[in-house]
Amino acid sequence: MKRILNIAILSLLFANCNGNVKSENIKSSNDNLNTELLNDSTNKIVEENRDDVVSNDNNTPLNSWSFYKISESSISETAKKTKTEITNELEDVKIEIDDKNLNVINVCTYEYYKSNKTPIKYYLSVKTAKLYESIYAKNGIKLGKEITVYKSMYPEKACQIPWEEIVIIDNTLIIVYDDYLVFFKKGNTENQQDCYSKTKITNLPITKNIINGNNVWNQLECNIANLETNDYLRLPDINSIKVFIIGNFNFDDFTYTLVTLKNNKVITKKDIGFTKEGNKPNTISEFTQFEISKDYIFNLNTKTKSGQDFKVLKTEKFKIDDNGLIVVVK
Repeated sequence: MKRILNIAILSLLFANCNGNVKSENIKSSNDNLNTELLNDSTNKIVEENRDDVVSNDNNTPLNSWSFYKISESSISETAKKTKTEITNELEDVKIEIDDKNLNVINVCTYEYYKSNKTPIKYYLSVKTAKLYESIYAKNGIKLGKEITVYKSMYPEKACQIPWEEIVIIDNTLIIVYDDYLVFFKKGNTENQQDCYSKTKITNLPITKNIINGNNVWNQLECNIANLETNDYLRLPDINSIKVFIIGNFNFDDFTYTLVTLKNNKVITKKDIGFTKEGNKPNTISEFTQFEISKDYIFNLNTKTKSGQDFKVLKTEKFKIDDNGLIVVVK
């Protein structure tokens, strides 16, 4: 069912890897970049994906967004307000997006147009895109290849700052407020604790046989770390830290992701198992497997294709500290 070395399934992974590498030709001319920006800005209204109106166990539609958290630090260290002040202002804010309007409840509403941009297009330079990629990573969000942007169809009817432009990255709605990034998550975040309390803990050690087993993966009743899949292994808590491994077994995105939570907020989000497609169709060039010892040491083993066999490319060992962060073990 779920085997990381099932080549018949995994060969479909990363089918666009080579093309994506080529598309990262950042040294293209300014004229080309300006043309792309111009074309991107003329996008017409895109209807919101109706399939996205799935509900969690409290029937909150997933086109409704609730306050989640604030970035760990100010973007340029020019913030005038404290994180506590911003939280107090925004923690009760709800945002709803339908097929026509974006509504910041009890604040403002506008008819929107929606466009999709690459990070370089949106941030206008490689340097700035990489800066934001680093900031997002520190907050458990993967920048990825595409940013969804919502702006008012009619500028004169736009909301005031910070609601005049809203972006969605890695299934997270984001605004910039007083030099901080503010994150909103789909659905109602109030019942996350109830969801986690129902999860089953799998004891250590975690071996390859367990990972590849048919009856060990459970189903979450809520979203975790903005990952779209709900297959999970929950490991024993580390003091107040919850530890999950989320398995994505879709044909086009087969990964194992380690997630740690403190006070139900994501501290660490790291892919610890995945496969890369080879240069030829239906082949694998590289894969990473993991195991977890009874002493809670993560062992990652990456192998690469060498002739007809695979040889070890690198190994990693780490543990999780009391703050939910990864600590390398030598």
